[in-house]
Amino acid sequence: MIFAFIFHIVHYLDYKEMWLRGPKGTGTGEFRIPHSVTVDSFGRVWVADRDNKRIQVFDKDTGEWLGTWSSCFEEDGPSSVRFTPDNKYLIVAQLNTSRLSILAAPHVGIIGKCVIVDTIQLADETKPHLVDVDMKSGAIYVAEIGAQQVQKYVPLN
Repeated sequence: MIFAFIFHIVHYLDYKEMWLRGPKGTGTGEFRIPHSVTVDSFGRVWVADRDNKRIQVFDKDTGEWLGTWSSCFEEDGPSSVRFTPDNKYLIVAQLNTSRLSILAAPHVGIIGKCVIVDTIQLADETKPHLVDVDMKSGAIYVAEIGAQQVQKYVPLN
């Protein structure tokens, strides 16, 4: 029984690299502190490229670059990005401005321009580092390195 359990773990941890994007830089497919990765239900990989102040988007199967959003991040780069359960919005944590930005997610096949729908301004020096979204309830969880705390936000409707 123990052997079967160990075999299952070893088998589970056996992965094959399918594609790789980088290296350090400012060009297409290059990164300066790739800080967070999420995948939408349409097969796009969204990477928070923090020091380049942008989100880069790739195809999950091929790694093909699909687009970049930078216009929403002129003041501060994204440190974490997650989708809402309905895939209509992205929740983006911005560390240095202590802000969460809610961005309109693009339709399938279009990356388009970044559109800020709303923001949640946190207290100064809160420094939201990572964000996650409960896919059942829509609750947003924020880990903050400045305040050394975790906050939960719930939808009002």
